[in-house]
Amino acid sequence: MKSSLILGYGSTGQDIEKYLLSKKEKYFIYDDNKTIPQDLNFRLEDITNVETLFVSPGIRKNHKILNLAEENKVKITTDVEFFNEISNVKIIGVTGTNGKTSFVTLLNKLLNKYGFKSNVAGNIGISPLNLIEESDYLDFLILELSSFQLKHINELNLDTSIVLNLYEDHIDWHESFEDYVSSKLKIFEFTSNNKNKYLGSVDDGLKNKNLLPKNVNLLEDIGEHLLPNYFDEFVSMLITVCKRFEISKKEVVDFLSSESSGEHRFELFFIKNGVEFINDSKSTNLESVNKASFKVNNCLLIMHGLSKGISTKKLKLSDEIKKILVPKNFEFDLTSYKNIVREYESFDELKLLIQNEYKTYDTVLFSCGGSSFNDFDDYIDRGNFFKNMIKGEIT
Repeated sequence: MKSSLILGYGSTGQDIEKYLLSKKEKYFIYDDNKTIPQDLNFRLEDITNVETLFVSPGIRKNHKILNLAEENKVKITTDVEFFNEISNVKIIGVTGTNGKTSFVTLLNKLLNKYGFKSNVAGNIGISPLNLIEESDYLDFLILELSSFQLKHINELNLDTSIVLNLYEDHIDWHESFEDYVSSKLKIFEFTSNNKNKYLGSVDDGLKNKNLLPKNVNLLEDIGEHLLPNYFDEFVSMLITVCKRFEISKKEVVDFLSSESSGEHRFELFFIKNGVEFINDSKSTNLESVNKASFKVNNCLLIMHGLSKGISTKKLKLSDEIKKILVPKNFEFDLTSYKNIVREYESFDELKLLIQNEYKTYDTVLFSCGGSSFNDFDDYIDRGNFFKNMIKGEIT
């Protein structure tokens, strides 16, 4: 009997392994950066014994193992595609540059509240294969889909497809904004009913390049919802999508009014001497910093992280940003804000700067704009570090 091959042994790869073990199927594992047990470790000569290759998100399309599999006519799939082959549950697919995790989480809660049986999976941190037995009893499965996942997916049957927004991100991986956009918009190819396709706000540059699909529901009426924890654009998209499920605007707004934002996404976690401290560590691109800057007053902004190839020209902050603290050798060129930028040498110096200056401001906002991997495991690790630093140091 031929085996499967798991390419990439992160959380998705490990969930695929659990599924294969449950079915008592043979498999190999290949990962560029992890040590794999000898009896499972894939060697190039094993390719003749492989029937199906499961590719994990983040694996580049030109990876040598993918090329080898194609040459040997091995079936290449993803956990999402495979789940779709073996399950009949209706799937709502959600992608976008910002807000995906919050959106799928809140949409799921709303559907549950109003009588639908639903659950979430995908880029939120759980493979849909983990829910295969449960899926028979669901009305909907809501999948968060990243550009990395969509890049590899070729076949998918979606009941509803949602692109929350499109701004520059992951240019280092996709190599161009156009390729990133193409991966995101690919989600619409998997939904046959144009009425169930939703597209939110996009980068101004895209509107002039004829890259946007025609037969989708465009989010035009953003409106002002005045919810402190959520951006108006986000609320408007949730209201628009929920109409499909006969959940009214009032019901959505009332729900959000009592629902705190997700951890690390514009999270008000501390107030001292009247100053609000907001953890927005999940902000990993400049558009999310822009949006956050228009939700604050008299603000000290702290940025951090790797640029991922995003153009600094995309940073367009509110006038309420009065000072910006950045690490020395920060990848972004903030020349246009040089009058309010101050560099810090270390996190110890950052602590002292905040301690000495925070009372001058109404808000201290940790909205990073870059990925966390230069100093932290992920945005969660980074956000927790910031919160612990503030709670432990501010007097």
